[in-house]
Amino acid sequence: MLRRLLLGILILGLLTGKNENQAFQNGETVGFMGDSITHAEYSEINYTHVLYNYYVTHMPEVEIELRNLGVGGATVLNGIELYKKDPAAAGLDRVVLEYGINGLKRNLYENTEIYEESREEREENLEEYRENLAVFLKMLEEDGIKCDEIYTTTLAVPCNKYQEDAGDSDELQSLVQKGYQSVSDITREVAEEQQVGLIEFQEPLTELAETLSEREPKGSIMQQDLLHVNTDGQIYLAYLFLQQQGALRDVSSVEFEKGKIYSEDAHVSNLHYKDGYIYYDYRSERLPMGVSDEYYEADASLDILDKLNREIIQVQDLQADAVYDIYINGERIGSYSGKEFAEGVNIANVRENPAQRFAAVVEQMNRGRRAAELAYRKKVQDFTDCGSGEVTEDELLKAYEIWKEEDTTYRKNMYELVSEEIQVTERIAIVQQGVEAPEAAFRIPGRNYKKVAAAVLAVGAVLGSLFYYWRKKKKQ
Repeated sequence: MLRRLLLGILILGLLTGKNENQAFQNGETVGFMGDSITHAEYSEINYTHVLYNYYVTHMPEVEIELRNLGVGGATVLNGIELYKKDPAAAGLDRVVLEYGINGLKRNLYENTEIYEESREEREENLEEYRENLAVFLKMLEEDGIKCDEIYTTTLAVPCNKYQEDAGDSDELQSLVQKGYQSVSDITREVAEEQQVGLIEFQEPLTELAETLSEREPKGSIMQQDLLHVNTDGQIYLAYLFLQQQGALRDVSSVEFEKGKIYSEDAHVSNLHYKDGYIYYDYRSERLPMGVSDEYYEADASLDILDKLNREIIQVQDLQADAVYDIYINGERIGSYSGKEFAEGVNIANVRENPAQRFAAVVEQMNRGRRAAELAYRKKVQDFTDCGSGEVTEDELLKAYEIWKEEDTTYRKNMYELVSEEIQVTERIAIVQQGVEAPEAAFRIPGRNYKKVAAAVLAVGAVLGSLFYYWRKKKKQ
């Protein structure tokens, strides 16, 4: 209970502190510089990918560019060097720094005898991390990136999660986690000293890991190496980022009470409210975030989708025990009781919801971005001693030009598709089972079928790109 209270206070402090985190603004280019957690070569989905998926659909009026600049194995010193030499690190308006795990000399913690004798060396190691992080922040500010446009993150590694299962290595694992905690403490201190934004990953991940362990012993947000969050964990990192930015928002909310309608972020017209059925025309100013199988799988253990993706219909005057079907453009998308409608039904994540199906097309295009991004990040990694070191500057620049063109095209198409879809009006009907509603309740108000055809073609192109990339990757 005390940990939960402290976590709540911590998050509140992040949201209400002197340098309040805020959502990205229109026209901004944001660079996420970090190590393998940001690079996340091991996963088709990483947290920067989820963030872009969310922003494009939930805030289509805010046209931004998010660049994943992570490199597996990188330290803060590597990050400083890459900031100077990676062409993709130029022209940034905001920067997120996610480092620390590779700078920690874990060998100083992995043997009890060495640990007892290495206090001075450990302190020097941690001080080196502190100094390098401060140098990086100063460099960014000298380049005109203001302190309130910079975020640092604590380690995305939960503490005290695996000790129970570690057997004889309990003590060693505890020592290593003390190192992780020390790195995160330094990040917090430097963020406070330099007055830059802080995204707290470690504390809420620790809370989540403990909850999962209590509820489902085999449940985990970590890879087997206990260093990297898995795909579920990456999705949760995006949620934490959005939460602490204050960027979480509903797609829309429509409420009916005593024949009156109240809506937020949606245009509602042509309302017909009768005993046994309701129907109306509806157009939202946003789309749900496109949800793939990975999101649904994460939701099974994390209960994450109702926090990330909310399109709410609330009806107060229905029979509590009766069952009602929801139809959109004449297609039934789900059934809920009157009691559930009174509490609010979230249709954002329903696969049959036409808006979700269209958003899934946008998400597939986002996967195309991810494939192009991974290909380029591999080149960047092999430009450094974090990889093979065999890529030349000319080769890196050529790879950058290819990535930049692909990424620009994907982003342009994603925004165009969302912009077109939010102009479409749907007819929504809520009909009590056993009641016959008029034909007009199921009529389609009108739709741009050229747009739908274009979306289908776009998905085909994306899937072809993804298949080519992953087939090539498997052969390597």
